[in-house]
Amino acid sequence: MMKLEKMKQRKKQLHLTNQELAQRSGVPLGTINKIFSGATKSPKYTTLLALETVLGMYFYYDQDGPYVSVAQEKDGRYGAGYTAEDYYALQGRMQAELIDGQLYYMAAPGRLHQELVGELHYCVKDYIRKNRSNSQVYTAPFSVELDGDRRTVVQPDLAVVCRKELLDDRGMKGAPDFVAEVISGSHGKRDYELKLRKYWNGGVREYWVVDPFKKTIVVYWFQGEEMDMKIYGFQDKVPVRIFEDLAVDFGEFGR
Repeated sequence: MMKLEKMKQRKKQLHLTNQELAQRSGVPLGTINKIFSGATKSPKYTTLLALETVLGMYFYYDQDGPYVSVAQEKDGRYGAGYTAEDYYALQGRMQAELIDGQLYYMAAPGRLHQELVGELHYCVKDYIRKNRSNSQVYTAPFSVELDGDRRTVVQPDLAVVCRKELLDDRGMKGAPDFVAEVISGSHGKRDYELKLRKYWNGGVREYWVVDPFKKTIVVYWFQGEEMDMKIYGFQDKVPVRIFEDLAVDFGEFGR
């Protein structure tokens, strides 16, 4: 756990005010004021974990424009050894994902992101109700433990689960059959690179990256070590390959 003095240094390096830190971490401003003023001598573990997660990040603008925040490992030790227990301890305080033992802060999605997720959910849910009663579709926040070692817990924007035995009260343990991520600007590189690898290796059958900035839908189909990729536009009908006769008509979304 990062010591208070180190937290103060990182806060200064990132030019974060107490108000900004409160907004990013979910820790009340009054609590943060007391911690950094020294009034609170022994903060709760979950409070320190939330602050450490935010202060362990660096912030920059991606080449495509949207603001990106990425967790940063320090000295080969800090930020690389978190587990599912740490991830669940953050729930209710801040939104984050855990990938290979590293916590990644998740900024609040924008309106367009939510509209696209809502449209996708409606299309898939309507199809399942009419044709596939044994499948379930979920939108974030929905915790998915991909790794057996409990070092990866992600929150897909949309997940279709065909095996109900993988579900539990927190979410699921194992790989969804279908995952869709909608680019919102705060995690674009993770969706195209890091999550692509994790979903492929984790056993996901079909993965979509919906990019409203480029107006593309990149569809990945995984079969063991083989991967098939196809790129569609927002004017296309995109087939959902895990089902026999479902296609999402992005032209109807009015984008």
